[in-house]
Amino acid sequence: MREDDLLIESRQKEELFEENTHSLHIALITADIPTLKTIIQGTDPVTLSEELNNLSDNECSFFFSSMTDYQILGAIFSYLNIEKRQFLCENLNRKTILNVLAKVENDDLADFLEDLTKDTRNQILALLPAKRRNIISSLARFSDDCVGSIMTTEYLSIPKEAKVSDAFKKIKEVGKSLGIIRTIFITDNNNILLGIMGIEDLMFEDENTPIVDCMQKDFAYISPISDKEEAIPICQKYDLAVLPVVSEKGYLLGIITFDDVLDVIEEENTEDIYKQAGVTYNNDAPYLETKAFKLARSYVIWLIILLIINTFTGMIISNFETALLTFPILLSFIPALGDSCGDAGDQTASIITRSLATNEISTKDFFKVSGKEFLAGILTALMVSSFSFLWVLLELNTPILNVTEEMEQTFISAFGSVLNGQLVIAGIVAMAFFVGISLAKLFAAMLPMLAKIIHLDPALMSGPLIASIMDIITLLVYFSISMAVIDAIDPGAIVLGGML
Repeated sequence: MREDDLLIESRQKEELFEENTHSLHIALITADIPTLKTIIQGTDPVTLSEELNNLSDNECSFFFSSMTDYQILGAIFSYLNIEKRQFLCENLNRKTILNVLAKVENDDLADFLEDLTKDTRNQILALLPAKRRNIISSLARFSDDCVGSIMTTEYLSIPKEAKVSDAFKKIKEVGKSLGIIRTIFITDNNNILLGIMGIEDLMFEDENTPIVDCMQKDFAYISPISDKEEAIPICQKYDLAVLPVVSEKGYLLGIITFDDVLDVIEEENTEDIYKQAGVTYNNDAPYLETKAFKLARSYVIWLIILLIINTFTGMIISNFETALLTFPILLSFIPALGDSCGDAGDQTASIITRSLATNEISTKDFFKVSGKEFLAGILTALMVSSFSFLWVLLELNTPILNVTEEMEQTFISAFGSVLNGQLVIAGIVAMAFFVGISLAKLFAAMLPMLAKIIHLDPALMSGPLIASIMDIITLLVYFSISMAVIDAIDPGAIVLGGML
């Protein structure tokens, strides 16, 4: 599909969304219950929640008070922004909010409660039955990075003594109240997970067959204290829609569904992008709901760190003042060198960080990856430095750079002719490009893997951080080469900046 078609389609969707939101608004302010019932039956919960988020709190409250399909209302509640959900909990009557919360999945409700103040959280928990309150509290004990924080305790399990017919009977009894019934979990009397079975396989078994005779005894699972990211490769490797969460002793604690894994993937990708841009990641609220102060705080930390690091750049320039006084033209190539070497490092860092995230490589491949990128860096540097040599000569012989008569005189004094001086300057820049890009590729391959080894996020070692580190290294290389050339020349023969 062409870009123009995509823009037209996107605009049409926005117009349709605005039209539907307006229709919902009119139905709410006129208390048109039949229309509201038609809307709730003909619109998916995600879209309805987005429309309600754009309406007032009172309109949202009236919507929930007027409708009685609590299964759909529970789904809509899960997708509302936190302010809307909190307002509903505080303003809906006890019966309505109890019916709505009863249809909200435990993991979604636990996530919602984590974002509330302690007093508000306790007020909502007090509305729940004791059994469910204990479940929600147990989920809240897990940190945000753990599998336990995203698992749901609502799953379809049957005892090991059951037959296939018993499994179908239970599916009919409780299937509608569960989020997913595609996978059945077989447990003993102590809730220890013995096996699993897909509903597709169950359909082809004889009704009188004991479930233990046809269940899958070899299955993938994950610990509740594992990092959320660890669930991604497991689900990808075994193509799982549901992943059981099992304790150290084998107790079935809950499940992770495919939509949970998708949320983790999105969250991790977003976090990596933030870190690569030098922004402190904060997933407490969407961008439009985030206060300006929190945004500023997420920006300022890395800017201060980079400011401190970039102080070394100024120190290097001041320590190589002789080179700049001798050949001021060298100053013109610093931005191009810094940006190119920084970009070269960022290229490699992005590839290595992504490969680590997708398990294409591991820390065991440290030397193999470093060697490959160093070789690729040398080849890349060779091509870029060759081009830069010719490009610098072009710049020096055209109005791109303002080469003064005083500078030409310096070339003649130091090298015997203007052409020789131009060749030397181009050579210095080309050598700096060659060494800088080669080292940038090497360091950018090593740093994310070293971060992984010491249990830091590899994404920290890309973007602005790599660029700042490479600025320092590139300037050191550039001015070291320049000083070596200057030291090889008779200082007395050089006209400094065109002045005798």
